[in-house]
Amino acid sequence: MNRTCRTAVKYPSKLLLAGLFAALGLDLGLGVVPAQAAADPTQPEATAPVYPSATPNEDSADDGTVLIPSVTSQEGNFYLAVTDAALDEVDSESIMDQVRQAVGEQDAKILLGVDQEPNNLKGAGQLVRGMLMFGDSDALSDDWLENGKTLGYVGEGWIAVGVMLPQDAGDPVEIAVDPGRDVHESAPGSRERILEAGQGEFAAGDYTAGITAVALATTQQLQAPPDRTLSKAIALGALGAAIAFLLAWAWRAKRRKAGQAAAADRIKQAELLESRIQQASNYLGRKPVPDLGLPGESRLAQVMAELERQRAGSQLGARRALDTDPGSPQQEQVSEAQLDQLRNREHELSLLRGAVQLAHAYTARPRDAREAWNRIFEYHRERLEDLALFLDLPGAGQLGCAQAARAAIITHTDELQLLRTRLSRRSTGADKAPGILDRLWELRDELDGVLHDALAQAGKARLKIPQALGEGMEGTQRRADPQESDPIAVLRNFVPGSGSR
Repeated sequence: MNRTCRTAVKYPSKLLLAGLFAALGLDLGLGVVPAQAAADPTQPEATAPVYPSATPNEDSADDGTVLIPSVTSQEGNFYLAVTDAALDEVDSESIMDQVRQAVGEQDAKILLGVDQEPNNLKGAGQLVRGMLMFGDSDALSDDWLENGKTLGYVGEGWIAVGVMLPQDAGDPVEIAVDPGRDVHESAPGSRERILEAGQGEFAAGDYTAGITAVALATTQQLQAPPDRTLSKAIALGALGAAIAFLLAWAWRAKRRKAGQAAAADRIKQAELLESRIQQASNYLGRKPVPDLGLPGESRLAQVMAELERQRAGSQLGARRALDTDPGSPQQEQVSEAQLDQLRNREHELSLLRGAVQLAHAYTARPRDAREAWNRIFEYHRERLEDLALFLDLPGAGQLGCAQAARAAIITHTDELQLLRTRLSRRSTGADKAPGILDRLWELRDELDGVLHDALAQAGKARLKIPQALGEGMEGTQRRADPQESDPIAVLRNFVPGSGSR
């Protein structure tokens, strides 16, 4: 997307302007300034206009000036021109983002200008004509002077649209549409549908959404013929035929070789996945999930029950063979679909195996599972550090979440230390560990809520967060083994009703 500065040119005399706009059928009255600054004080005196011969005083220098917007944003065949007066009311980038695909699917070039009252233009129609004559696009027809009044002023393949925003919110928005000579309606009444587009958004005061709707309606309701010539088609066709003839055999040979290599690679991957599936199945077959002795309504007890249910059921389909007989020498091909099935099965069993391993670790004596406990404390501490780094960002301390974030850092740090101390005591046995794990889970839920609110408020305030810090706060940092870094996230997959298999 190209962004250009707004240009400003003062045209020398009312007599000259009257002649130009008379040819266009306009009556702008006084001087015209196509969009940027009225007069650049750094320009040498030799470039100053000859007319008027009498220098106007400062109070009347810009009296009657007409501002014509220049192109501020451009994407493919879509040109958006917004005056300074309307810039505060319109989000150009949002408009371009939303119309990008629609513009790419049609052939017309669209020039859309936006202005806001009060000004010296007589509506959206004059805004369109002013952009054609004095704007910085090529939308004006080359023969406008000879044939403009009879054939139109817009060049072939162009559609000019003007949107005049009201001075007071709630007042109607005026729209003008002027298609080129070769541009046709998609269906009867297309131009009226463009004029009606966005009226709901305009009435609600959302000018950006309303202008977007007008732009989208323009791409849908008016069509221009493709910019193609017979010679181009013949040249491209001949070139394509020559390339296809010269490269056909080489391409087929390369494809055949690549297909053979891919088939061999799929067989190797399938063998490795089947081996992992068998290992996971063997482990799950001999490792029932321990009974924590917690009340049935306890979340941790429900997770353990779900783990045991899935562990027992996993034995029914642990060995998912390929479609062909595993012992047959004819099995020389493995399809990508079959490989995907093996990948999914291996992932499911790997996740289940990891959760069962954690269940055994966290229900053993704490000193026998010190490494497993350290992982859960370390991950929580890292997220608290992320929260502290977030509060150090410029402007973060003024957000509404700042107080809750500071409180979480202090209280969680203290409680993590207390829980570590409890685990280090000799009196803390396997019967106490589930309660500590349940409390750590509650703290994680609370911390995740604080981090989520912080990210949401930062987004609304457009606060810039470094990518690594944002990923850490979201918990989406790429890690070689998520199970090793975030055990609670693994157990969360098996909360009943959470979508686990």
